[in-house]
Amino acid sequence: MATIPTKQQLAKTLIAAAKAHHEFQTNFLNGVRHEQWAWWYSAYVLGRLDDFTTPTLLTKWLAEVTDEKDWFNTAAGHVSLKVSDSHGSE
Repeated sequence: MATIPTKQQLAKTLIAAAKAHHEFQTNFLNGVRHEQWAWWYSAYVLGRLDDFTTPTLLTKWLAEVTDEKDWFNTAAGHVSLKVSDSHGSE
């Protein structure tokens, strides 16, 4: 079983994912908005932080976050809570 990342690790990795995704969107998609961004972020995060959850769940949890002002920290907190809840119910 993979180690559950901290909220700080998640936020830092989500910021790195955003930078890499921006480059992908700009250079590969020629600036077209990538509608499947949450899948992309999930793959990036799980690749960096190990498989602490499933790609499907992480994608769902990231897409649930609507706070645009502090998205990275809000998303990290939301994912941390969901992971703790899912591991607590095992």
